[in-house]
Amino acid sequence: MAAYLDPGNFLSAGAEEARALANALDKILTEDMQADPFRMIGNFQRILSDNAQRPLWDETAAKLDALFKCGRYAQLDGPMIGVSMGIRDSDYFRETARLFGKDHSTIANLEWMATAWNATFASTGIWMGKTFEPVTKEIFGAKCGYAPKAMGAFDPATARIGRNFFREPANPNFLQGIGLPVLTQVWRLRDRPADIQVQGFFGTLLQRNLEKEKVIPYTRTGGIFLAGPGASVVEEMRGKRVYQLNYRWPLLEPAFPMTRLVDELAQIAEGIYLGQLVMATRHYSIGQLRFSLFGGSGAPLELGDAFGEATDEAAYGYQNNGYFLMIDPAFAKDAYSDRAFPMLRPRSGESGYRELGCDQAAAPAVQRTSQRDSAFPAVSDWKDGWQADSSLRAKFTTFCLDEAGTGEPLRDGESILQMLQRVQKEISAATLLDDHLRRFETLHRLFRSGVPPTVVDGVFQGKGSPGRFDAPEARDWYGQPEPCTGFTYYHGATLNLHFGFADTFYADAERRLRESAVFPSALAVMLQNGSKGPDVLNVLWATIGRFVFPWAGKSFERISGRKLSMLLDESPDLEHRYPARVAELREHPASWPHYDLVLKDQAHDPNGLFESHLRSGAWDQGMNEADKDFWRQEAATRWVFGSNLQDARILSSDPVFRALDMNYHAPLPSIQAMANAGPSLFVRQGYTFLGSSDRASILPVNQGKRVFQFNYRYPMIGGAVPIGLCLDELVEIAEGLFLGQLIYATEPFKAFHSSMDPAEYQYQLFGYFLLLDNTWERHRQAIGFDVDTFS
Repeated sequence: MAAYLDPGNFLSAGAEEARALANALDKILTEDMQADPFRMIGNFQRILSDNAQRPLWDETAAKLDALFKCGRYAQLDGPMIGVSMGIRDSDYFRETARLFGKDHSTIANLEWMATAWNATFASTGIWMGKTFEPVTKEIFGAKCGYAPKAMGAFDPATARIGRNFFREPANPNFLQGIGLPVLTQVWRLRDRPADIQVQGFFGTLLQRNLEKEKVIPYTRTGGIFLAGPGASVVEEMRGKRVYQLNYRWPLLEPAFPMTRLVDELAQIAEGIYLGQLVMATRHYSIGQLRFSLFGGSGAPLELGDAFGEATDEAAYGYQNNGYFLMIDPAFAKDAYSDRAFPMLRPRSGESGYRELGCDQAAAPAVQRTSQRDSAFPAVSDWKDGWQADSSLRAKFTTFCLDEAGTGEPLRDGESILQMLQRVQKEISAATLLDDHLRRFETLHRLFRSGVPPTVVDGVFQGKGSPGRFDAPEARDWYGQPEPCTGFTYYHGATLNLHFGFADTFYADAERRLRESAVFPSALAVMLQNGSKGPDVLNVLWATIGRFVFPWAGKSFERISGRKLSMLLDESPDLEHRYPARVAELREHPASWPHYDLVLKDQAHDPNGLFESHLRSGAWDQGMNEADKDFWRQEAATRWVFGSNLQDARILSSDPVFRALDMNYHAPLPSIQAMANAGPSLFVRQGYTFLGSSDRASILPVNQGKRVFQFNYRYPMIGGAVPIGLCLDELVEIAEGLFLGQLIYATEPFKAFHSSMDPAEYQYQLFGYFLLLDNTWERHRQAIGFDVDTFS
């Protein structure tokens, strides 16, 4: 490896940095490389493309950084197999972060791009590589605008013009399926050239290169760049000699984000080149517009700063945005092997499949495992094995519905949860092109038949008997003891989402059409019954959201009359009654909507839902005993204190979520221990709410049904947008299995007050979710229903 990796290939700042780099390289060669570079880089890619291994990302990126610095300069020529190793967010606040001794800002540490990429395209092999083709000086000059510095460095032996390779993912979901068609339009991709006579390619097509390409399964090509020797433009690379790929020249007509992109490559092993994605964070264009008053394509209008030769490269603020690999096709079998990148292996019917003699045997299915449930110790197979246990079979196939409910028919061997999984897919398919609530009728009907949970002795109560827990740790609320008692929690899963704002828009438009003498009523009927377009919200959740957002369920506990009276208080003198709590709302930026309610309540008539029991004063400021008894009774029979749960994916974004939610916190140690022993872990609680039983549903589709409600809207609760617009509803449909409606106000600027008619806020349904006890959760994990990895 010494021929390719040497600390001397990097101009370090001094002896100490050189020693550190040498030690880092030695550790990589000893612990990771072990004479097999393909296994090493395959392991690195699996870490960086797995959102569950996020704690290892920084360490792995540091290893790639060391390899790149120690890699040698080498020119690339002809086609190369491409591997996306990992993507990083641009850090637009890096200089500020450095003032505080940090390498990355808190926002950049969210790594949203990497998380979303991993959840969608990382394992699909949509990008398959690049080719580097000879280019004449005339074409090179025409593409770089005859920039003096670039033309002065031109050498036909090292200069190349290149393009990228793309393939269609196997069994794509919606987002993956539209990826290549969108790229084809935006990046003007062309069909793969079949021979050297094909016109329209700027480089020189050589027969030897087309032969090498046969082991790379791609169908479309484009994304043009100019390549040649250069000095790294990333500040931390100190001008390291690299082979550089520049997409930014305006005459290449790059589409965003290629208007920011400069790739840099160094060789780290025989046939293996490590590349870093480099993005400009300043002075870049987001694309071109062409227009003409007299027809034709017209002159281009640059949207932003057009790229050009800069006297100071630092002005562009170049940053590393991740890593990729270029692999010589001569090593295709190693590249596609199980120890490296099997997801890139040619599939049947693709180029390279026959040439490489790929095995047609399907990879063995991954078996999901679950912990044993103490209530059902004999059950180890939670996907199908539950059918052999009579009590578990009864639980999984028996609905808990009101007198008028009939449930949904189950197929042979199907549990209620498997039925819901099937319905979820049917609704997703139906709403893909028509996001209309009529597509949700199965869930509407089931919700209307469900039994609302109750509050008994201050605890959340369904048909089942979940364990109740009293935490031993001391805890207070607003200066007085408020222990955690009657605690229970349920795991969460999302069924289908719906863009509820559209319902408000269509309802308003329909009303205006009816009231207008100009438009016929037939148009209103068409508006009501016609297609409403694709269910974008559900598609985003199904393809990205469920793999990114760390919601894990909800917890419930007793609430004291004192705490309840405070959180439901809408008095005009809240700042006087609860100065410390109001100060929290005021000083927490994300809670400004709730603090705004405090200010608006100052001008409100004191006619809230519970005003008569708050008139004598706050609990600590003169409330009479009769009112205190009222609140104690309410807390015992109608209300619980609740929190949403987040799983371990949230830990890397911990500081951000603390900034987004004033109620965000780690569970008490005893509760964390309880979560650790369950089938699915949660590590944070937040987005608190007040749960109340025996409420009339606020949605007309529920026809006045009595439900259990989650209210996030009262001013003293606190919280972030959009959670402060939320008022969810819940029913139980089987023992320990609850169906919930995600409901938001679509009049976001109308201040909440309990005296207002709920219709004023135009509440709309935004989707359905589930809450599940431990037994249902084990079944959910086994069948792969709404899990955070691809099943």
